[in-house]
Amino acid sequence: MRTSYHRISYWKPAVLLFAASLGAWAASPPADPTSALEHILVAKGILTSADLAGLESTPASDRVAALERLLEQKGVLTAADLLPLSPADPPPSSQQKIEAPPAQARSKAPLTFYGTLLLNSFFNTAGANNQDIPLFATKQGSDPSGGDKNFGMTARQTRLGLSYTGLEAANAQVSGVVEIDFFGGKAALANGINMDLPRLRLAYGRMDWQNFSLEAGQDWTIFAPLNPTTFAEYAIPGLSTSGNLWIRTPQLRAEYRESVGTGSHLIYQLAASDPNVGDYQTATFMTVRVPGIGERGRMPAIDSRVALATKHNDRDYSIGLSGHYGHGKNFGTIGSTNVQTSVDSWGVALDYSLPVTSFLTFTGEVFEGRALGIFSGTFGEDVGAVGTPGQHGVEDRGGWAQAQFNLTKKWQANLAYGLEAPNSHQLPVGNRNHNQTYMGNIMYKISPALTWALEYRRFLTDFRNQLLANERGDHVDMAVAYMF
Repeated sequence: MRTSYHRISYWKPAVLLFAASLGAWAASPPADPTSALEHILVAKGILTSADLAGLESTPASDRVAALERLLEQKGVLTAADLLPLSPADPPPSSQQKIEAPPAQARSKAPLTFYGTLLLNSFFNTAGANNQDIPLFATKQGSDPSGGDKNFGMTARQTRLGLSYTGLEAANAQVSGVVEIDFFGGKAALANGINMDLPRLRLAYGRMDWQNFSLEAGQDWTIFAPLNPTTFAEYAIPGLSTSGNLWIRTPQLRAEYRESVGTGSHLIYQLAASDPNVGDYQTATFMTVRVPGIGERGRMPAIDSRVALATKHNDRDYSIGLSGHYGHGKNFGTIGSTNVQTSVDSWGVALDYSLPVTSFLTFTGEVFEGRALGIFSGTFGEDVGAVGTPGQHGVEDRGGWAQAQFNLTKKWQANLAYGLEAPNSHQLPVGNRNHNQTYMGNIMYKISPALTWALEYRRFLTDFRNQLLANERGDHVDMAVAYMF
């Protein structure tokens, strides 16, 4: 059944920034090797953002033990692996002397090379915007060649990264990450179908103090930060354009955390980020960057988030409210007259991670906003042409929810659903105006480094005032992932 769109007057950009910017800074993990290791595990995809939020709420004295338990629950470590990590002797008392390492050893910056070698084989029953990671269906009957039903294999979601940590500056722990995958396109050759081109994912440097951090570079946005668990959609987060907003974007970020009770912390984040609204598209190779709608606004976009993370019965809970605002200018021609109109890109999102038991965890997000194409909201149609109802940006809302079942130390299952419902009155006839996806997968950890996964997705895409074009499709993906 279609969801009608109702305008909600109180979702205004100014109110949004006031509500979602309760703090100007955000929390960061303590400046120690355990914190650095946690960030590496998140970058490798072994830990999720929700896992990290829970670890950040753990007292420093229990941090290592909590990380060990979490890795054991995920099947990365076994009880036998943890045995050598248990201290054979009690820690030294305050009267015992502890020798500091030589200054030369502390000045070295350890580098860690990591990655995920990922093979995906897939089958589709309907046409979609992308064969190996379909986000929405194309119009029914739009491919008379029969290519809408297809099978293929690819390794282009493979991910490689390099991280460093260990340096100190201004009493802060300095770290950084650079990461690529091979989702950047295809070589223009007759046999270039699997000569995949690198794509920059992450490239940032970070300074961590005890309760404060600064970061500069390209990283995940703090707006709507969570993602579903999947190996089928590894290069593009799961349920994208079906309620999951996401982007990795250049930004300057500040983070602060404060304790609000035993095992609980408030987390504040604020970032100035690249103002692109999602209108940058090109079908040819280019080495130049031209200004788009967001860049013509002459100011950075502002993202903010406030979250509460707490621990109960060794389970980590978190809930966060985030906001986004960016100002741009739409340009076009009406008749022979050049016309400019303002585009205020804004959004508000609620995210949560609720581990009901050690067996079952609920995660998800809900959002509302306008001109959120850079976050894959109303992807490809978030700002209409000048003179149309969507010239100031298309309003959008949606969300997703996931139930994760930790069946055993080696078996995990995930069920998820996502929905996106833009304001159809601001879209031209024939545009995508309703998209939803059902997802289910099961994962088996063959070894701490090797995982097998099978996933099924059903996507349902509707087009404005074109009922006969509405399409329903299925996608089945089998993945083998080797993490190092």
